[in-house]
Amino acid sequence: AFWGARSAVGKKQKRFVPQRVKLPRAADPLLAVLAWGVTHQINELSQVPLPVMLLPDDFKASSKIKVNNHLFNRENLPSHFKFKEYCPQVFRNLRERFGLDDQDYQVSLARSPPRWVGSGRRLLLSADRTLVLKELSSEDVADVHGLLAHYHQVRGARGAQGGHGGHRGHGLLAH
Repeated sequence: AFWGARSAVGKKQKRFVPQRVKLPRAADPLLAVLAWGVTHQINELSQVPLPVMLLPDDFKASSKIKVNNHLFNRENLPSHFKFKEYCPQVFRNLRERFGLDDQDYQVSLARSPPRWVGSGRRLLLSADRTLVLKELSSEDVADVHGLLAHYHQVRGARGAQGGHGGHRGHGLLAH
C-alpha cells in the first residue's frame, strides 16, 4: 500500500442521496409557455423570408413544437409542454400591415408577463398595455381558422387593428 492510502476492504461505502427540493415555478406556467413560444416563433420567422403574397396553404399552416426539459430551466417552465402557432405567415403579414414590428410584438408579450383581466372569457393584457389576448375554446379556434382568409382580406384592406397572432398553449389568440 502507498503512504496515506487506506484499504477499503471490510468498509461499507456510504451513498449520499441528494434531497429533492421542490423548485418555485413561474406564477402562471401558461404565461411562461406563451412567452417562450412567442420568442421561439419570432426567432424562427426571422429565418424565413417574407412571402411576396400569401397562398391558400398559408391559411391552413401551423407550427407545433413539443418540449421535454429534463432537469433544465425548471424554475421558469414546466418540464413538458407544447406550443402551436396557427398560420404564422398570415399573422406575420397582418402585423406588418398594421405597422407592428415582430420584435415589438415579442417584447410586448415576452419581456414582462401579461396579466389576466376581465371575467367570464379570460382576457390577458400585455404589460405595456398594447395587446389583448383572448383565451379561446377549441370551437372558437376552428371558427377563427375558418374566417381567417376573409378577415385577412377585409382587415388588410381597411387597415383596422386586430389579429396579430394565433398561439396555442391552450388556445390563445393575440389581438
